[in-house]
Amino acid sequence: MDGVPVVRAFEYPYHGTRALGRMLNYASFMLAAPLASLFSPKCDVIYVWHPPLTVGVAAAIIARLRRVGFVYDVQDIWPESAVLSGLLKEGLLVRFMAWLERLVYRQADHLFVVTEGARENLIGKGVPPAKISVARHWVDPQVFAPVESDARHVTRAEHGWTERFVLLFAGNVGLVQGLDTIVDAAAALPEDSNALIAIVGDGTDRQRLQDRVNASGLSHRVQFLARRPPAAMPPLFAAADALLVHLRKSDLSRLIIPSKTLAYLAAGRPVVMAMEGAAADVVTAAGAGIVLPSEDAARLVEAIEALRTTPATKRQAMGERAVAYLAAHFAKDVVIPGYVETLRRVARARGRQA
Repeated sequence: MDGVPVVRAFEYPYHGTRALGRMLNYASFMLAAPLASLFSPKCDVIYVWHPPLTVGVAAAIIARLRRVGFVYDVQDIWPESAVLSGLLKEGLLVRFMAWLERLVYRQADHLFVVTEGARENLIGKGVPPAKISVARHWVDPQVFAPVESDARHVTRAEHGWTERFVLLFAGNVGLVQGLDTIVDAAAALPEDSNALIAIVGDGTDRQRLQDRVNASGLSHRVQFLARRPPAAMPPLFAAADALLVHLRKSDLSRLIIPSKTLAYLAAGRPVVMAMEGAAADVVTAAGAGIVLPSEDAARLVEAIEALRTTPATKRQAMGERAVAYLAAHFAKDVVIPGYVETLRRVARARGRQA
């Protein structure tokens, strides 16, 4: 990055699905980063994005070693989310991680969370309310901005979508996404419906889902596309008729806003938000789509058919409202000043210039 010194720390290289390999990957960085920090330039404050929790542990150690402030941006609730995703199982290790989580929260000078529900979760774990700020995600609207209609037509033709109503899911295809509901909904669509559900991405559950789709004779209803970098997603978003967010039902899912939500809003397409809580509130407030419970295939079919039979002009209006709401509430120039002010305040409290 231009003008920003980068100090790299060792980590055990692992990108598979085995829990042991992933834990070794996390733990190696947790131990190596504090050592690497001893050779890094001086700083005024440490800002850390969580998860995983082990990065927070490393930051807490570095803050002590370097005697600087520590701001912890808690984007996910651990260890609950690790259990939900299948990375960890309830037991001694989870109890240890819960203890470690509270220790890191105590060491941090300030914590950011994404939603009011997440703030209440941390307060329930003993974090002083004054130490927590609700800070929204942000996105550069131009990264996922709607593309020209010609590009939409080209992409639709490329993937065989010309005569189809396409609901697109993009992102990780893992256990926590609960995408069996998509397959169930595909099987329940009316015979005369031209709806197609496209899944763009990869993950631990993709092969199983793909095998299930093929075995069920649903390949005409569910299409799998390879994972793409964010910069390559706008044409696909534009080519779809609506965009889907889905997570397994849990108390935790009510507290978060999946990051794809903002990309979807920026893309200017109707959003089908198949989860309850904070993320659903965003879509409702924006007037940008349809909200329904997680893991409810019947309701998902209703949502697909409702949007499919909605006039294109009304779907376009939903997308326009999505873009406007994003610009007003989640644009970088709206959100980042609050982060900067908190970082400066923490630095000043530690006697650093900011």
